[in-house]
Amino acid sequence: MKLKLLQETRGGLVKQARELLDAAAAEKRALTADEQNKLANIEGEIDGLTVTIDAEMRQIARESTIAPNLSKDEQRTVDRFSLGKLVRHIDRAFRGSPVALDGAEAEMVQEGEREARGSGLNISGIALPSLLIKPVREQRATLSVTGGTTDQYGGALVATEKRGLIGDFYNSSVIEQAGALVFTGLVNNLDIPRYVAGTAPVKKTENEAAGDVAGTFTDLNLTPKRLPGYAEISDQLLMQSDANVELFVGGEIQKSMNAVKERAFFHGTGTSEPTGIAATNGIGSVVGGTNGAAPDWADIVDLETEVAVDNALDGAVRYFTNAKVRGKLKKTLNTSSTDSVKVWDVRTPDAPLNGYAASITNAIRSDLTKGNQSLSSAIFFGNAGDFVIGYWGGIMLEMVRDSTDAKAGKRTLVASTYYDAGVRRAQSFSAMLDALTA
Repeated sequence: MKLKLLQETRGGLVKQARELLDAAAAEKRALTADEQNKLANIEGEIDGLTVTIDAEMRQIARESTIAPNLSKDEQRTVDRFSLGKLVRHIDRAFRGSPVALDGAEAEMVQEGEREARGSGLNISGIALPSLLIKPVREQRATLSVTGGTTDQYGGALVATEKRGLIGDFYNSSVIEQAGALVFTGLVNNLDIPRYVAGTAPVKKTENEAAGDVAGTFTDLNLTPKRLPGYAEISDQLLMQSDANVELFVGGEIQKSMNAVKERAFFHGTGTSEPTGIAATNGIGSVVGGTNGAAPDWADIVDLETEVAVDNALDGAVRYFTNAKVRGKLKKTLNTSSTDSVKVWDVRTPDAPLNGYAASITNAIRSDLTKGNQSLSSAIFFGNAGDFVIGYWGGIMLEMVRDSTDAKAGKRTLVASTYYDAGVRRAQSFSAMLDALTA
């Protein structure tokens, strides 16, 4: 793989730089002129490879979001796939009276199992491939000879056909929409290199040892973590048409998975879920007070400054917070003067905070504890392009039912996919975790 080769080449150069510096340090001498030239050349190659690796990663991410180039036969199979039919098959198998699966549904299950095994995942229940997780498209076929769509023109006979599984939940996150680096269809674990610049060269005495200026590399390690979602399905719904089942189940799974995923991107602990921005070591910090504080103009500017002082103020930079903070800032004056301009400036809706765009999601917590306060909110600022997200395989589906469900005439379809995420450069983000909105 090209990316792996580039990373290995850069790793070898870093090792060479370390060996040069260690040799001089062991002999308690400065680098010779030849060694200095060699080190400068190595550092130049490292910098060049770092730029190339960054570009390669961005290209891989772009390519990974492009739908596979399906043949006509493959596309017809995808178009014929019915989630409603598959759900009924799963339900029959759950009740102990399985019926052999055939047609497009059987082909998709086989492809899903191959993809899951290739990603090293244990298959539980039914596996579906990631190619089914695409935006739902709508096709209409008007049956009226007049071509009208209202009832008097035969509009009641207009057939609406829905295709796709659960919509494109990969792209529903606000941080993904803001420009996060997204990899789909992963097979192996994904290691994203992190470069930490060395100290700047400083003047030395004639025989004083040179300082380490080569910098170091670490990895952001992404490994599959289970992302579950579920839909409670009534027995009556299962008796109705495939279209009803498909639309309901797809929508419910999408909503539940999004809620889990989005919260983890910002507040994940790293235990059985991604390490979110708030839990990432080294991000900038803005503190309201011992017991938190109402966010004001100074806090918003300080969040920007925390990123700017690390020379990370570029790329897809914006603020991220929840609806409570937005409401508070809309009522907070920019300054203490008589000017009526608020911190959240509604006059510039595309850039309402300090001249930057802002994304709102209630997945960002409003129940954080600070001192004697337990209702603090979080505000984040940073470059979404330095947040990396990976997805493995497609979707696993299982049907479960307990006595409570049986009495209520329903059962639960559990869906799982596997993902991970993390911050590539901590310096690209800052957070205020004690913003009071009450």
